[in-house]
Amino acid sequence: MYMSQYDGGMVSQLGLGASFISIFGSLYIYFVNEDQLLGVFVGLWAPTLILISREVDKMLGWMSK
Repeated sequence: MYMSQYDGGMVSQLGLGASFISIFGSLYIYFVNEDQLLGVFVGLWAPTLILISREVDKMLGWMSK
């Protein structure tokens, strides 16, 4: 069975945007507010947001078929 390559949807795009906000927010917290632990914590959410949004987008696509 041939599976087409996943190209992303609206939820994936929102997750990607949220991950960019997380990255830039963590840089701001780390360097400007000088709270290194909080900056690292906020930055660690970026890959989680991308993966969760991608999987939710895939599930929504499968449910609509």
